[in-house]
Amino acid sequence: MSAAQTLQPAQRPIAWRDFALLLAGLAVVLAPHALRAPWWLTLLTAALIGWRAAAIVNRSLLPSIWLLLAIVALGTLGIWLEYRAIFGRTPGIMLLVLFSGLKMLESRNQRDAAALVFLTWFLAITNFLYTQSIPVALGMCVAVATSVTALVGFAAPRRAPRANLRTAGLLLGQAVP
Repeated sequence: MSAAQTLQPAQRPIAWRDFALLLAGLAVVLAPHALRAPWWLTLLTAALIGWRAAAIVNRSLLPSIWLLLAIVALGTLGIWLEYRAIFGRTPGIMLLVLFSGLKMLESRNQRDAAALVFLTWFLAITNFLYTQSIPVALGMCVAVATSVTALVGFAAPRRAPRANLRTAGLLLGQAVP
């Protein structure tokens, strides 16, 4: 058993395959929001996620807490200037879009990644505040399935990806009414 696998989730780094699943689920959830978001917010969120993808290979690229706080302040100011509010349906969801990119960037361990899964689920639900179409529902099902697979991977880091996918499918199948 490797040292990374014996650590608690609060200390275990995010594996590349789990990061890819998180990224896939988040991308599917953010795509409809990106169509409604201001161009600069979509670009900023994509840049934050891309920055984290680069940092998965080179952890020295992870930003300091002060830089993250500056991005939060500037992003929140930008949303306020765009909507003249930070409360309400659209500005609140745009803040969540910004925070999803920031959470992805600052995630250093599996506990942080699990919080990102929950944020992904919440953002999936917010898509239904705008439309309840079948394509959106199918996309959100795909996003939830990939994020559940990532959670299963966190719980069983040594299992094969196919076994994690099968377990996630069983869990989701049991959740169907």
